Amino acid sequence: MDVEILDSNPYGTLSREDLNEFMAKSHIQLPLDYQEFLLLYNGGRPEPSFFWIEPRTDGSSVQQFYGVHKGPKHLCIETYTGEERYGIPRSMLPVGDDGIGNFVCMGIGKENSGEIFFLDHDVHPYDSPDSMEGITKLAGSMEEFLRGLTASPDS
Repeated sequence: MDVEILDSNPYGTLSREDLNEFMAKSHIQLPLDYQEFLLLYNGGRPEPSFFWIEPRTDGSSVQQFYGVHKGPKHLCIETYTGEERYGIPRSMLPVGDDGIGNFVCMGIGKENSGEIFFLDHDVHPYDSPDSMEGITKLAGSMEEFLRGLTASPDS
């Protein structure tokens, strides 16, 4: 099933120059597939949006993807790159959420670069941000994650 990104570029398009500036300023080298995603969509909502956290047992849906922009702070990935990490592990960058407080994160460390994870806010100990408790690997890349999105089994 092909994924469509609705409401893309909600706070403006992203130029290659601005993306390179963001990566240099944040000291993060984003994977090429995610760079292309940001350049095309810079935020938005996927359709379909459902993903399995635990196969056939527990799932969620992407409410929105974040971008690099001057829009609302909580929807900008730059918010999560500074000293204030909001309890997110340093090896991860939130790239979206499910609308109920959980993050979809991308690995930005040497060990997990480009991998996609689900951070469960009810389980992850935000006072111990580098803990992997409450974090589940979903996919090896943004491209793989998007290919795996499906309609909710409840629909």
